[in-house]
Amino acid sequence: MLEIKKLPDGVSFDLEFIDIDSIPESLQPHRHEYFEIFWVLKGTGSHSIDFIKHDMSLNQMFFITPGQVHDVHELPANIYAISFNAEFFTSHLQNQLPIDKLFLQNRSDKPCIDLDECGNNHLKNLIKVVEEELTVEAPDKDLISTLLVSFLRYLMRYLESDVQSYSDKDLRVVKVLKLIDEHFIDKKNVDFYSDKLAISSKRLNELTKNQFDKTVKQLVHDKVIVEARRLLAFTDKTVKTISYELGYQDESYFCRFFKRLSGVSPQKFREKWFNY
Repeated sequence: MLEIKKLPDGVSFDLEFIDIDSIPESLQPHRHEYFEIFWVLKGTGSHSIDFIKHDMSLNQMFFITPGQVHDVHELPANIYAISFNAEFFTSHLQNQLPIDKLFLQNRSDKPCIDLDECGNNHLKNLIKVVEEELTVEAPDKDLISTLLVSFLRYLMRYLESDVQSYSDKDLRVVKVLKLIDEHFIDKKNVDFYSDKLAISSKRLNELTKNQFDKTVKQLVHDKVIVEARRLLAFTDKTVKTISYELGYQDESYFCRFFKRLSGVSPQKFREKWFNY
């Protein structure tokens, strides 16, 4: 059974320094119910996010979104693990911007950024203020929240796209990702998503191609494949049951679809995962 990791009751933010002698956050693959950043301070390591392995190296930051499967293979010598719930921030649009940019829009391709020495040093100084605040008897939650927003907004400078403002285009791209997360099982056609956003299917595909180099249909398929892998790896449901649950009535069609995008059949993927 896949472990679901939550922050403790009453806790909406956590900052942990982890060194080589620390026990990894979990010895088994798990899903998060919170946002998490892994910031490599020293050494190298590796982990997987939604079954894709990523090497970790100095001054890299990885962003893990609620619901994603996380599997730590080898911890670097020193890292910061920064965890927080969505409710830790106010609902102000400018506070939501870094969440959308770093965690949502960035997850489809490369869920990490590479810091230079200047940025690394600036952010270390900022996080030290947070650490000191956490040591006082009654930490100021609003102060920590403001510092974390500043931390995340600084990180946006390292994204490749222009992220200094929140344009109508940005809003639509973020909204389509959220809509796909909610409706990918029963709504696999671009027309549903374009209708929801009140723009043409052609224009919506242009926006997603520009941002992710993928059409809406491809983004939906990516979501289906990720969820199929989760079900194959962490449940004993049959392939037929999984295909039905993901909106495919024809098991044979689903198996061909999965193999085309994954390179192996659902059963081969399951066997490979169990032998991992």
